[in-house]
Amino acid sequence: MTKMLKQYQVFLLMIIPSIFYQFSVPDAFAYIDPGTGSVIIQMIIGGLVGTGIAVKVFWYRIKSALSPSFKRNNSDEDI
Repeated sequence: MTKMLKQYQVFLLMIIPSIFYQFSVPDAFAYIDPGTGSVIIQMIIGGLVGTGIAVKVFWYRIKSALSPSFKRNNSDEDI
């Protein structure tokens, strides 16, 4: 086996058990107060709005990257 493959296997043997351990913790009996809940909701809404604005700003680049046959029309017949 190559050195890279062995390193990858060791990496997986360390990461996979730690990921399973994170999700196997018993109930924490924690309390999320309304202030924390509203901050989480604000972060979700802010992320969605930010994504929408980024798509709006870069729409021409996104559209031209996804459709290579798209060409800009430079005619004087703009309505």
